[in-house]
Amino acid sequence: MTEDKKLILGIKEKKRGALETVIERYTPYVSTVVYNTAGLHITREDIEEAVLDTFLSLWRNADTFDCKKGSLRTYLGAIARNLATDKMRRIKSSEELDENMTAIYGEPYEKLEMDEEREMMIRLIGELGEPDSEIFMRYYYYDEKISYISKIMGIKNSTVKTKLARGRKRLKNILEGRA
Repeated sequence: MTEDKKLILGIKEKKRGALETVIERYTPYVSTVVYNTAGLHITREDIEEAVLDTFLSLWRNADTFDCKKGSLRTYLGAIARNLATDKMRRIKSSEELDENMTAIYGEPYEKLEMDEEREMMIRLIGELGEPDSEIFMRYYYYDEKISYISKIMGIKNSTVKTKLARGRKRLKNILEGRA
């Protein structure tokens, strides 16, 4: 049995020593994931909070973790990315999102009520699938540059541009069909 599997079993049995070992071993990794996901958009305190919340989530939800299906590192990375993204969403003002979406979609966007539209747009962007939805959110919602997205996600600039263009076209067709 690997060391990580032993740690997960310890956490499932609510042994604090196991959690302390996970925190000691994975804090640098989790911190890097949070920073790479949201570091330019949230404060240092928010980064620290997301890191701590990642380990708290592991502690609370250890029973849902299946050692056979994934690694502890991958699991912690996913939790950290989700928490960092949630923090950015809360911080980013709704006015900036509205301005970006209006600039992209024009009339169809302006016709719908803003609160309902914002929720619908985020849901539709999520339906683009990965990595397209992440690229779309990073570019339009978090105002990240194509070169930064390319570097963080490990894909070419041209691929990011292509995915943005195709995503805009798909979303525009969906919105025009609803108007």
